[in-house]
Amino acid sequence: MDNNNNPPLSFSKVIGKMAANSTFTKILLKYSGWTPNPSLATTWQGKDFVIAMRFRLVQLIAVVFLILDSTFFFMQMKDNENPSGKITIYLVELIVSVVVFFGYELWYHKKRLMYQSRKEIEPVFYKVLTVTIETSIPFVCILIQSLHLPLEKAYANVFLIEHIPFMLLGILYLRFWLCFYAALIASAGRILILLLILFFSEVDKKLPDYLWGVAEIILSGFIMGTIALLLRKMIESAIAVASEKNRLQDIFGRFVSRDVAEQIISKELKIGGDNIKASVLFLDIRNFTHRSSTMAPEDAVTFLNQLFNFTVAEVEKAGGIVNKFLGDGFMAVFGAPLSLPNSCNSAVLCAIAIFEKLQLFNTSKTAEIVKLGIGINYGPMVAGVMGTDTRKEYTVIGDVVNTASRIEGLNKEFGTSLLISQSVYDKLDASLKDQFQSLPPTMVKGKDEPISIYKKT
Repeated sequence: MDNNNNPPLSFSKVIGKMAANSTFTKILLKYSGWTPNPSLATTWQGKDFVIAMRFRLVQLIAVVFLILDSTFFFMQMKDNENPSGKITIYLVELIVSVVVFFGYELWYHKKRLMYQSRKEIEPVFYKVLTVTIETSIPFVCILIQSLHLPLEKAYANVFLIEHIPFMLLGILYLRFWLCFYAALIASAGRILILLLILFFSEVDKKLPDYLWGVAEIILSGFIMGTIALLLRKMIESAIAVASEKNRLQDIFGRFVSRDVAEQIISKELKIGGDNIKASVLFLDIRNFTHRSSTMAPEDAVTFLNQLFNFTVAEVEKAGGIVNKFLGDGFMAVFGAPLSLPNSCNSAVLCAIAIFEKLQLFNTSKTAEIVKLGIGINYGPMVAGVMGTDTRKEYTVIGDVVNTASRIEGLNKEFGTSLLISQSVYDKLDASLKDQFQSLPPTMVKGKDEPISIYKKT
């Protein structure tokens, strides 16, 4: 908040306060490009390319302009006395001007890159100075030619080329007021040259006859400024969309891998979802209820996070997503929404890797040994967005999911750690099948017939 001890407000802050208190000023500033906190100005990604492109464009426009300007000059000099001497002097003057101009552009280019590397906004002064110099090039050429030709002829030569190309460079700043400022500089220079012609040369035309060209310049500046403003709004909208997507991806990436998050965000997942075939893995921490009863609540949370750190990492590494945390465990899905060549292989390899990491975890702890139970099932299910208009969740549902949970619970009955269903076993590579042993068909809740399961040997 402002108070009496604060330093004087900068011009941009004063403009910002005016915009907050005046509807007219808001409209004016919105159209002119002045904003207290321009989002585009704080976006650095890709700005190196714009700076480099502008520098090359300046070089191209200046070279083409000078070639055309010199060509018209040589054509006018062919009927003059001692043309070779005047041409030599003209070339010297032109070369000096070119060296000065390109020297300034090179300096300005390095200055912009310096501010870019610091992630700082270059002062407006540099932009105004550069627009002034670039827009004044045609008038410098007129003055150089006027040393060897009548002023009206020098003006006619450059008039054929005009200064519009240099005004176009202002569009790359994406500021309406800079484009319009370039038009004002061009108009002021043209009016000055016209006054010199009318007062010091014998011509039949009067000043009003030339003012149509001045009006054309101002109209061109207005159009260019409008184009710059529209481009700015388009770029800001694109940046806003990209920023929001990155924000969502970052938030979602805290729960699933960033690759999976990107696919989920980029896909149009509809309410109700799609019928797919995928693998579901349920993981449960054994005796957590008893363990947590002897812990402070914050210690129990710390313990869970330590376990989830490496177990979730293995799920993501295998290409799956942790769909739900279930207090002392979680449900992971392999094959949705990220497709996998063989989701059963991925789920089983993930489970094996989890137990390897669990062994390392237990050897690093002096407390009670931690045991896990994992059950995996494969088959058809519905995957998609479930929920209401105000709250949605990406999940999978179906009998296969329920059965996977029941299979995990059978670990307690058989004294095992990893159980898989027949459908998972059938999909495994031969090397993985050799690591599993068949158990007697077993009844599970919700099934009328016993199911075949396999344990890890």
